Amino acid sequence: MTFLLACGGSGGHIFPAISVGEELKSRYPEAEIIYACGTKDIENEIFKIVPKESVFPLESAPFRGAFSFFDPRFLLKLTKGFLSARTLLKKIKPAIVVGFGGYVSFPMLSAAKCMGIKTALHEQNVVPGRANRVLAKFVDAVALSHEESLGKFGALPFFRVTGNPIRASIENDCREQALEFFGFSASKKTLLVLGGSQGAESVNRFFLSCFPYLNPDLRNQIQVLHLCGSMDPKESEKQCREAGLFARAFSFFDKMDLAYGVTDLCVGRAGATFLAEIEVKRIPAILIPYPFADGHQRENAKVFSRHSAATVVEQSDLTPEILADLIQQMFSKIENSFFSSLPSTPRNARFVLTDFLTECAKR
Repeated sequence: MTFLLACGGSGGHIFPAISVGEELKSRYPEAEIIYACGTKDIENEIFKIVPKESVFPLESAPFRGAFSFFDPRFLLKLTKGFLSARTLLKKIKPAIVVGFGGYVSFPMLSAAKCMGIKTALHEQNVVPGRANRVLAKFVDAVALSHEESLGKFGALPFFRVTGNPIRASIENDCREQALEFFGFSASKKTLLVLGGSQGAESVNRFFLSCFPYLNPDLRNQIQVLHLCGSMDPKESEKQCREAGLFARAFSFFDKMDLAYGVTDLCVGRAGATFLAEIEVKRIPAILIPYPFADGHQRENAKVFSRHSAATVVEQSDLTPEILADLIQQMFSKIENSFFSSLPSTPRNARFVLTDFLTECAKR
């Protein structure tokens, strides 16, 4: 049996696909797992995680709504993507094509539907993207990460609320290994700062500007892991060092099990996969939702903060002083075991979604 998983654009779409692909391969060693992705640099980096021969790059363009169909450039790229998708589908004859969002899902699922191949999509966010809202009208099955998404699609075909799957490696307890890998002290708390798989300049800027407002005692008690995206990691480490903070910085880091394994508090955006990962790891967070993209991160953060240890602050309301104050408040709560009574999160979204997709493929 062959499964084709279409994903691209960001780690938030790609990592759930990898999670499901790994679980499918674990259950069905003889199955072939093919990933259709885009051609961005971030995708080239992320797909170093899976075997190169299982990755098929597909050209397409972001779907911007109905007016996209009046844009010649979009139509040209969509046509190229559609034709490339048909070529691949004819060659591998998958049992099912699953779209995980991102601009690659649109031509791949469209081609599969035209060819009579079973189709499904998975929505990671509370508010579905434009492409998924359109695709949901004609695919055979829809998997949702949140019950709150049910009213945002209209009538759905065969569907299930599965949760948002994370990679099995994330669930591992590896604090000692992580401390050694980063050269961190076991006696200090670790602050993880990230803006998503593509980095976030504004998050970096607010963080690096908040140092003068941090209590000197706190600076002596914490260490920093900064996933800084396009920023020079050496510059980040230099600025942290000048502020009296030991830090390790990386532009791209694919060993997130180690990153989360050593983390006591996160500062980051509110991407769906990031939230699913820190929920399972029960890591408190300061969330700064990305203010654009239809505000879907704002809704993610709102739902997440109802049952997790998170403080949400809008980017428009944030200043370096406010961020420093929030960091100090959250570390104080951690020190006082304020979050110890949080309910544990079932670690089964990967299994539920894999069950659902296998059921869809066999229907």
